[in-house]
Amino acid sequence: ILMSLSNSQAAEEEFDPDFHTEDKAKEDAEELYKAGQGRWGTNEAKMAKIVVLSPPKYLKIVNAVYADQYGYTLFKAFEKEMGSLGGEAILYTLGMKLKPYETIAKLIKKACAGFGTDELLLTCTLIRYQDLMGHVCVAHEELFEKSVHKRVKDETRGNYEKLLLELLNKVAPLE
Repeated sequence: ILMSLSNSQAAEEEFDPDFHTEDKAKEDAEELYKAGQGRWGTNEAKMAKIVVLSPPKYLKIVNAVYADQYGYTLFKAFEKEMGSLGGEAILYTLGMKLKPYETIAKLIKKACAGFGTDELLLTCTLIRYQDLMGHVCVAHEELFEKSVHKRVKDETRGNYEKLLLELLNKVAPLE
């Protein structure tokens, strides 16, 4: 899926209210349905292409139309239809376009889930999304009833813990 998109040098379109209309959203919602739930076998590449190329503002319209017409959000539809790592990647892309703060909060939790912490994922997430961390901390607390700071304290030790907490406190200080 992703290889075919990268080979075509696909890039997100800029939002154009004259092009990204409600009618266009209905067409794309129908295309997504036909490529997934509405057929035997899933055309993952077609589904992924619409998500990757659509600007977030427009994709929110498509999501609302899809939910109204087919009774599922795009998240539910993609969870049912997509498999493998490509499916995980497109769900992440969809999340970053529709609910970026919640998606990043889930990524932080994923880095700390299970036995042992994925230190690379945790570090990269905190650094990469540093400019969004204030909103991410709020979303994380709402989703998991635990602050990012507390999660870092619970999952890390020593200089690594101090470094991550210092990084967090620069952009999202504890009150």
